[in-house]
Amino acid sequence: MQLDKNIFYTTLDLMPGVPLNVYALRGSEYSILIDTGIKTMHDQVLSLCNEADNIRNVLITHAHADHIGCNVAVKKTTGAQFYAAGAISWIENMETHYLEFCIPSVHLPDSKEQRGEILGLMDGPVNVDTVITEGTTFRPGNDIELETIALPGHKLEEVGFLNHSTGDFFIGDILLALAAPFFHGFQTARKFRKSLNKIRQLIDEGKINRILAAHHHPLNKDKAVDAIKTTELFLDEVEQAVIQESKGIDFPSLWKNVCSRMNKQFEFRGFAMLEVQVNELIEDGILYDDNGKIFRK
Repeated sequence: MQLDKNIFYTTLDLMPGVPLNVYALRGSEYSILIDTGIKTMHDQVLSLCNEADNIRNVLITHAHADHIGCNVAVKKTTGAQFYAAGAISWIENMETHYLEFCIPSVHLPDSKEQRGEILGLMDGPVNVDTVITEGTTFRPGNDIELETIALPGHKLEEVGFLNHSTGDFFIGDILLALAAPFFHGFQTARKFRKSLNKIRQLIDEGKINRILAAHHHPLNKDKAVDAIKTTELFLDEVEQAVIQESKGIDFPSLWKNVCSRMNKQFEFRGFAMLEVQVNELIEDGILYDDNGKIFRK
């Protein structure tokens, strides 16, 4: 499907209230695909590549399964070069991806069903050709100048891509899919807030006119600011829930209490996110750990 002159996309609903959008940007010299969706989008994503035509670069916003799921199919069909800012092993090795994402443990038991669910989202590993950083810029023609913008938070290595010629900003998950029944969380709350402020500043400066996000329909400036505020409110709610539940309990109990308080599933995303939040609050002197029991000061 075509969004406007140079932008093409495909979409599906992952779950109620959570779309998954994959975008392609067509230049006069070559085209760029941003993320590759999930494995079941195989036909959609290859159709998108055909519609945009001449896909030479695949840019990965971050290495979560729903953003790299058709990597092998796209590589085989287009021969494109793959670019990512980090977590390269998650793209190049599916077992590493699974173990580091799902963190199997006594509290989060491994299972055939979980392996099937997560690994089933991806069609396999591909080699990352180039590691990109803040400022890496792509110029595929038609005056497109697509700059890499670092957005650590949801994933430490997450990036977005800003087309300076139009003000279109392509992002992954820095604006969270909050309708999910599990925590669509973060790897750092501190940097997450800074990244949201960075986007807000780019909007205020007139550099961002529209945000094309993985899990939101296209957002104009006003809707983008609203989405930023909603994500910030979520960060505030998580922080306050952790502080309120820090009454001398161990971390697994705190994790379950916060999940219950916020009506989220007991699963690995929330476990990893809340562990980060607790550690940052301890570093900030708001909480403390006494022999494995977490207290607020």
